[in-house]
Amino acid sequence: MARCLLAALLSVMALSAYAAQPSRPPEEGFGCVWQPFESRELGIRLLVQNCTDPSMHYEFSAKDGWLEEHRPSDPVTFGPAQIVRLLTKPADQPIAAAIQQQFVATLTDPAAKASCRVGPFKNAEVKANGKQLFTIMPTGAYAKKIDRELQKEPRDFGCGEFGGGQSTAYFEYHPGESKTKFLYVDTGQDEPLFDQDSIEIIGE
Repeated sequence: MARCLLAALLSVMALSAYAAQPSRPPEEGFGCVWQPFESRELGIRLLVQNCTDPSMHYEFSAKDGWLEEHRPSDPVTFGPAQIVRLLTKPADQPIAAAIQQQFVATLTDPAAKASCRVGPFKNAEVKANGKQLFTIMPTGAYAKKIDRELQKEPRDFGCGEFGGGQSTAYFEYHPGESKTKFLYVDTGQDEPLFDQDSIEIIGE
């Protein structure tokens, strides 16, 4: 019994220490505070914002391999947003090869399949902190075609729903935490209600 209580106390202390390390302040004017969220189902832990204002209060839950966020005050109109997806690969497979195999090789557009490539993801708002970040982007003549279409109207970047697009989305690999798991992270177009720099893979 004493061991169980000690383990629980250590777990709470670890989460408290974790919650004290956000990379940015919470949203102002909505009663928001950072708090830890952990999903054993997905094997991830991160900081999310808990806001008292109903217009900014979102709940987080795991479903079908995704971490979702939804607003309880209006779940029907907007529905949940899928923000982090757990993915797996063989331990000895390079991460770029895993993304190429699982996402580029499955594209149905022959032009996209032939030209889309996995490359580093660079964004000043996303800090790697020992993590490896990747995106899928078109190359060659196909990339020029997509650029022309983007000048006419907003669209994705031609590499499917998991390729680059208007929102900030990318693949994330934590080789120091897991060799067999990686993540797809979609922070949307606005500042997200989760701390993208705080994501950890746990339970290895």
